Amino acid sequence: MILPMARVEILGPRDLLPRTLEILQAQGVLELRAPRAAAPGVAPLRPAEPVPDAAGRQARLADALARIDALAARLGPPHAAAATACTVLPAPGTEALVARLAALAEELDGLEARRAALAEERVATERFSDLVVALAPLRHGLEAAAEPELHGLVLRTDPAALRLLEAEVARITAGTAELQSRALDAERTGILIAVPRAHAKAVAALLYERGVDEVRLPAAYAGRRLVDVLLLLAARARALPGEIAQLDAERAALAAEWAPALAHARGEAEAARDQLEAAGRCGQTRFAFVAAGYMPVERVPALLAAARGVLGDRVAVSARPPEPGEWHEVPVVLRNRRWIRPFELLLALVPLPRYGSLDPTPWLALTFPLFFGLVLGDLAFGAAGIAVALVLRRRGTGGALGRDVAWIALWCSVSAALFGAVFGEALGELGAHVGIHPILLDRRRAILALLWLAVGVGGAHVALGMVLGVVSALRGGHVREALARAAKLGVLASAAVGGLAAVGAIPRVALTPAAVAGGGALIAAVLAEGPLAALELVLGVGNVLSYARLMALGLASVMLAEVANGIASGLRPAALGLAIAVLLHAVNFTLGLLSPAIAALRLHYVEFFEKFYDPGGAPFRPFARPA
Repeated sequence: MILPMARVEILGPRDLLPRTLEILQAQGVLELRAPRAAAPGVAPLRPAEPVPDAAGRQARLADALARIDALAARLGPPHAAAATACTVLPAPGTEALVARLAALAEELDGLEARRAALAEERVATERFSDLVVALAPLRHGLEAAAEPELHGLVLRTDPAALRLLEAEVARITAGTAELQSRALDAERTGILIAVPRAHAKAVAALLYERGVDEVRLPAAYAGRRLVDVLLLLAARARALPGEIAQLDAERAALAAEWAPALAHARGEAEAARDQLEAAGRCGQTRFAFVAAGYMPVERVPALLAAARGVLGDRVAVSARPPEPGEWHEVPVVLRNRRWIRPFELLLALVPLPRYGSLDPTPWLALTFPLFFGLVLGDLAFGAAGIAVALVLRRRGTGGALGRDVAWIALWCSVSAALFGAVFGEALGELGAHVGIHPILLDRRRAILALLWLAVGVGGAHVALGMVLGVVSALRGGHVREALARAAKLGVLASAAVGGLAAVGAIPRVALTPAAVAGGGALIAAVLAEGPLAALELVLGVGNVLSYARLMALGLASVMLAEVANGIASGLRPAALGLAIAVLLHAVNFTLGLLSPAIAALRLHYVEFFEKFYDPGGAPFRPFARPA
């Protein structure tokens, strides 16, 4: 159902507007709308003036939100095992908050820089270790007093390039450097360059200019034997993971301390920003303010009590039902019973119904599974669907949305299983081998009866839509439209009775009264709505015939099952026939999930909804604190 709404107006002294907005935001039940123009003789309303320095405050709040979001993204969620003590941040929009956030950012920068350095050192250490192992047999003869720096290279084996590199290094270092090489394999050569500290920068520049990927050992290892360097690197490699883990623990503790405070500060900043924006949707006179909007009727007493408890008699709160002339702007809240509510998902592809019209969700909950089962109509497929839906719902797959989809799938599968029992089908004719026989009809053979069943279901569905259209028109005060719809319903009902009498399904004596009643209803429809009423009646007959697609899709499903069974019994070798049959049944099951759902939705959206559905409703967006 569409929840009844109330038009609420709050009147009070201008100085109470900020406090009133705080109450409304805390209650979170009123969708603010601009107040209506004042009646003649009443002081005119104008938009409420913003608080002093509103633009500056909004800018500070926006800056605070940007800083908070950036820091929260960098910190990530707090680890469950981290410390739970949290800090308290200053009020949003203040310089104190900006200073605290800047200090946190600086502390986080330091942690990230230290961890990045350690991570870089870890990668470099691994590369150093690999290269030192490869070059360990090489030695250099430079004196320790020269503070030699070691450069390790791994190049493609090329004697000419090696001689050129050696010549360049000797030229730059005036022959004081040593270059030694060792073949690592058939394609690579390891090179060790020992350079006195005085010429180290020049050699590094040479290697950079030539695009040589070097591994330069840290200065702490200068002058040491490569075997000693390897031992030092191994020790450092063992220490680095612990140091990185310590920094990660510090970061986790920082997240645990700050993440809740940042979340709270963000909520406060958003709330303050929303209050500033909400003030612009209120009106004021010289001495008073007016805040107005829509809210569910059931929540009005709680709002009255909250306003009275905080502001006493200084504000007046009035509530009234919306007038039909304003229904087009009233937001819509759907409220259905728990077992019906998941079917509201089926309205996601169409706009919400307009306020004051009818909510089709209860009828969808009844007829959508009915159409689905009429098409699929297989006991085995229905049982499989029930099992899958129950498992998914029990596991909570997909969260609340997934549970709702599983609930719809469950009832569609129940319907498919029931129709499978009615038609005597379980994977086609295989059900007959285990004692399953048709209760109502065998749709594999009674095709004409199945067609009449589908058309009969369609006629009842369209008639239901027309009845709902009459009710909707009466609720909206459109009496002439209600009479026209009732008359067209009478014409279709008379045509149905006449058709049944013509084919002998009912006594032929009903044919004449049906024709007379239908003619009178047609005249009434034309008088009430004009000549187009006759054209709409023809379209209505077409709507009913559209339900024949339920028969066609159902026959396609059962015929595919028959093909699969025939292949399983006739193809040799038997294993191949069985494999193909299982594949075809799987395809049939997949198509059985999609085709009935699409066909049922199409019949509801086109044939059913057009008889009564009044789209154009806006979702309810109350002025509330951020979630």
